[in-house]
Amino acid sequence: MTENQGKADRKKSKLTPSYIEVIVIVLIVVSGAIYGYDQYFAQKVKVVDIGGYLRQQKALLATGEITGEDLKAGLDKIDRLVSQEADQYKNHIIILKEVVLKNGNELKVK
Repeated sequence: MTENQGKADRKKSKLTPSYIEVIVIVLIVVSGAIYGYDQYFAQKVKVVDIGGYLRQQKALLATGEITGEDLKAGLDKIDRLVSQEADQYKNHIIILKEVVLKNGNELKVK
């Protein structure tokens, strides 16, 4: 009986993973969880410089380079850009540039 128990113990030890295998498996699972959280759940800040855009448009309007209709079309374009960005990415927060001190990804308004 002791020979059968010895063989069973050897077979059982071959089936259990070593410490290195466990560490590799844990690293893969944790990195996948962190990546998934960052992509799908973590809130990201996007900023829009509406104040700067309005100053630029008012200056162009004052010099006569654009009309009032062009100004309204530009504001509609900003509204569409912000709406499109909000619909496309559910975990992005879009706020004004004047509120963000630093580290915000800016939406370019052209």
